[in-house]
Amino acid sequence: MSIDYHLEKIVRAADVLDGRLTEFGIREHICELSSEHSKALTDGTNFVWLYSNEAGFVCSLSRYAMNDPSKILGAIAAAFDTEIFSEHEPQFWGFESQENWDAAMDQMAKEHDDLFYAELIKYLRGEPNDIRPKTVGEADALIAKKLTDEDPELLIPEMREKLMALSTIASE
Repeated sequence: MSIDYHLEKIVRAADVLDGRLTEFGIREHICELSSEHSKALTDGTNFVWLYSNEAGFVCSLSRYAMNDPSKILGAIAAAFDTEIFSEHEPQFWGFESQENWDAAMDQMAKEHDDLFYAELIKYLRGEPNDIRPKTVGEADALIAKKLTDEDPELLIPEMREKLMALSTIASE
């Protein structure tokens, strides 16, 4: 399992690797996986990979396996006066708060549902559609087909929520 991290501030990878982290007990660990744009940092027990872009700036940090990255990340945060956000935090994705992230995820889910519903109606009417064979979408469409064969009123737009709810319940 891995977790990715982003720095709040823009930091040059060369600065992270210049030795200033040694006062925190952090050093570069050179191994066969190291490259120009990927370097391993260690506290002697745990590892964090630092990835840099073509311009030489840190673009992400990653913890792999069951490491505890806290000492390494804490040292980087302290040395460069920056916050570090994991992929589990809204700031990692560019959102200011959990509420903003949740709203964006809700909007994306609504857009996905709207697109799927439009394709589902095409499928149910026998029109060309983007529902692919052997997918979850096709499984849901087959359930909806059975439901609309039994109750054709489910095809009218006002019955969308009922059709989608019944299809979801039936597929669980």
